[in-house]
Amino acid sequence: MIGRGRRAEPLGPVPPVLPQIIAEVVSAEHVVLTVNGKRLPATPTRRDELGPAIAELIARFASPTRVEVRELDGSVYADILTPDPDGAAPVNESPERPRPELVEFTADGFVPGEDVAIALVLRHTSAAGNGTARALLDRAEHATVTGELILLGRISGTTTVRRID
Repeated sequence: MIGRGRRAEPLGPVPPVLPQIIAEVVSAEHVVLTVNGKRLPATPTRRDELGPAIAELIARFASPTRVEVRELDGSVYADILTPDPDGAAPVNESPERPRPELVEFTADGFVPGEDVAIALVLRHTSAAGNGTARALLDRAEHATVTGELILLGRISGTTTVRRID
């Protein structure tokens, strides 16, 4: 708010249409970024990397930018953010992420339209003498894409296991 006798500091040139960044939360840990109506190819982005990612985009635009965060519960937070007045790009302390290396798996036998779970096999366990199996997971463990991948149909029960080479 500007008080009496105080003048607002100019923000620099404001374009007639502001650039727009939409961060759509798709899970507790990930967001999908859309810039000016185009989804960024490197998304989803980890939620803890959202601030630096938005700051870097705003620095590239070098103008005020409308930013919306759309949460899973449907709430939307919006603001207009301005770039650093010095024009300096934010310092990225994390190492640069490698480009995605996509691997495609296709399987059939699923019910059309059913949800199919994708699971990475972290390790194997053996069934006990009574046929039960037990898995212990460390929540802090980070899954790595090695070994095997499972596609599991939630309705059909169709299960496909593929080796990741």
